[in-house]
Order: sequence, then C-alpha cells, then structure tokens
Amino acid sequence: MKIGTIRRIDDLGRIVLPKSIRQSLRIKSGDNLEIFIENNNIILRKYSELNQLSDIEETIASVLKETLKADVLITDKDKFIIIKGQTKQKYLNKEISNEILETLENRQMIIKENETLLFTNNKEKGNFIINPIIINGDVIGSIIAITKEKIDDIKIKSVILLTEFLTKYIE
Repeated sequence: MKIGTIRRIDDLGRIVLPKSIRQSLRIKSGDNLEIFIENNNIILRKYSELNQLSDIEETIASVLKETLKADVLITDKDKFIIIKGQTKQKYLNKEISNEILETLENRQMIIKENETLLFTNNKEKGNFIINPIIINGDVIGSIIAITKEKIDDIKIKSVILLTEFLTKYIE
C-alpha cells in the first residue's frame, strides 16, 4: 500500500496541498481544481476551461492552419492540447515550457521571426506568434502559429481574431 502526505481536514472542510505538489503541477493561488469521485477515491485535477471545448478548438485550429499555411498549437496553462500541422507528434499533450508560461503571464502577444522556438528542446528556429487567451482577466492558455513564411499583418490579425472568437465563446 502506497501512503502519500497526510493532511488533516479543518472545521470548514479545507485541506492544504503540499507545496511540492503545487509546484510540480504548477498550481497557484486562484487556480481552479476539479473534484470528483472515482472508484471510491476523491480525485483532484487541475481544471482547464479549454479542455471542455475540444470541438470548437479543433475547428479554430483547422481554420487558422488553412488560412495561414502554418502549424497551429493551442495550449492551456500546462500543456499543448490541440495541434494542427507537422508538429503534432512532437508536442501533443506535452507540458509547455517555462518560457511560454512566462509569456502567458506577461499577457502580451509575442511575434518572432527566425528565432529559437520557445517550446522545443533542440533550439529549432522559426517564425511564430504566441497570443494569450484571457478570460475574465485570467490567462487560461494560448494560440501559437508556427510558419516558414514571413509574418505579416494578415497572419497577426488572423491569430488575434480567432483568439478573440475563442474568448467570447468561452465567456
């Protein structure tokens, strides 16, 4: 039998998650956790609004891929959840890098040409746009476009438009 950390429940039904667990799962103050019962066990899982919308996200990623002729990646705050293009096998369900997380926390679009991709370990270079998805003041993920072509206003506006559409859809 495996025993983890033991915590006492207080009078209000609260427990404190150990710091090591919060750090390893990137759980911060204000994050939402999903609580459910499975096989007579209480399960806590970090909640992602984006994981609930896979059909609309798939459509948005497909439209953006065809419009921009680019690989499109949609992330939540932890991992790549939707990928359209050649990079699918490399990133799907893999954890996002600390650089992307930092970019999301800055809440600004990043546009880079012939730069090291922020999400690869092999220092691959390319052109990319990262736009955070912000709902009710909270960053919940991002849309990333990777292209071999020069990044122009149409590509930038397309990423912004589809990010705003996804934002409105979730709200």
